Amino acid sequence: MDTLKEEPRAVKVAAAWQSLTNQMLNAQAVHRIEHLVSRSHPVNVTSSAGVYAFWWMGCRKQLMSANRHIILKGPGGSDVDVRYHDWWPEDAPYPCLYVGKATDLKRRLREHRLPGTPGRAHPPLTRNNKATPRTTSCQLRFGIEHVFPEEADPLTLINDNIGFSWCDDFPDNAVAERFFAEDKLVGHLRPWFNIDSER
Repeated sequence: MDTLKEEPRAVKVAAAWQSLTNQMLNAQAVHRIEHLVSRSHPVNVTSSAGVYAFWWMGCRKQLMSANRHIILKGPGGSDVDVRYHDWWPEDAPYPCLYVGKATDLKRRLREHRLPGTPGRAHPPLTRNNKATPRTTSCQLRFGIEHVFPEEADPLTLINDNIGFSWCDDFPDNAVAERFFAEDKLVGHLRPWFNIDSER
């Protein structure tokens, strides 16, 4: 294929972003997790590949009164001080906590929740240092347990207060488009739990 003759894709990229935000960044698209894990709820999370977001649907004051300070490990093991703020864009239907991509959205939702782990999966550390996550795919559960260090039943807190939206509509060059969609959503929505230390 002669790449010099390929048509510019700027218009298609803009249309894809509009479609993505229509599917994920409206209140009707965000489903409370307690409904998604209930067998009686009519909405089922697909097992296909896609991008997704977790949202705080509970009391905003409760979230903003939580522990919004975490100490990450930076270059050479140095401490990196991070504070979470109310910095979400106006078009976000709720405060966004995490954005990701997955080859199986239904499985990834389960991995984030750790439903087989009652109580706390991560004991709080002193000085707000970041603990070691139980798995590499439980950023939501880890993040919730960090910002609510006194919460004895984080799974119920998640089910009651966290929403989930997703998009699996990537018909063309899907792997690349999911990669760019995740990055753009992170930059736009500024989710707390996506922040990690720089290497």
